[in-house]
Amino acid sequence: MKFTLKNYQRDAVRDSLVNLRKARRYWHNEHDKSAFSLTAVTGAGKTVMAAAAFEALFHGDDEFNFDADPGAVVIWFSDDPALNEQTRFRLMEASDRINYNDMVVVEHPFSRRKFQAGKIYFLNTQKFSKKSLLVRGFDDKGGLFEAAPDAQAYTLWDTIQNTIEDPDLTLYLVLDEAHRGMGSSTTSSEVAKSTIVQRLINGSAGVKGIPVVWGISATVERFDNAIANAGHHVKLPNVVVDSAKVQESGLIKDDIILGVPDEAGDFDTVWVRRAADKLREASDAWAEYTRQQETVHEVVPLMVFQVPNMP
Repeated sequence: MKFTLKNYQRDAVRDSLVNLRKARRYWHNEHDKSAFSLTAVTGAGKTVMAAAAFEALFHGDDEFNFDADPGAVVIWFSDDPALNEQTRFRLMEASDRINYNDMVVVEHPFSRRKFQAGKIYFLNTQKFSKKSLLVRGFDDKGGLFEAAPDAQAYTLWDTIQNTIEDPDLTLYLVLDEAHRGMGSSTTSSEVAKSTIVQRLINGSAGVKGIPVVWGISATVERFDNAIANAGHHVKLPNVVVDSAKVQESGLIKDDIILGVPDEAGDFDTVWVRRAADKLREASDAWAEYTRQQETVHEVVPLMVFQVPNMP
């Protein structure tokens, strides 16, 4: 990892890896599917924790006493391709053992019989829509492939099914913002995601449910209820990050005190001058830190101005 994990992050990664180890064993020994969730307040670094878990999953980790899963395949699923791209960037930013080529954004044409071990595949709701070229030809009633998608020998559902059925592979589904698509839906887009997520988890039309499901969110009640009601997965202990420990680490704060002057006047120049002083202090502090560490890349603080619109 490029980052040093906070104590609460290390504990959450360790607990998550315990669950992932059990989930792999349940699937390959008993053919039982399993699920659990990681819940932490916004700003706790859930993506950083996921990156540490993926490093251990793919490469093993002595600190966590975790052996690598040589057949591990990860699907990272959300309802927003922009969110997936943001996550992919953050994973690369946090990990020094997961390469750019190990994180695959699935786009048409994508013609693979099975997913490749050691990689993270980014998928979103739109990739499974009826108009998507990635699933064209799939018969959701009978699981038949009447016509192959354009420039593809396999549909995306076909690839998922073949990966699940391979005894040398373990398919892990990570649901980003897992509370979405799990409860009652009101809009057509929410209904579409709910249907797709349920199909990925529980299976449908000849495609088996994904063996290991890991939900990540700040609020996972809907995810937990959906897993319990479906009854197809062994429910592993949830990993819950104590918000008090996150606050103690300094990553988030309960209160931010803002000072607003009572007197009338134009204070823009004052604020800019104070901001420039803060920028100078930060620049000097980072320069001194970089000089002492020697191996650390230079950090250049940035000040952003928000200018009001012209009248």
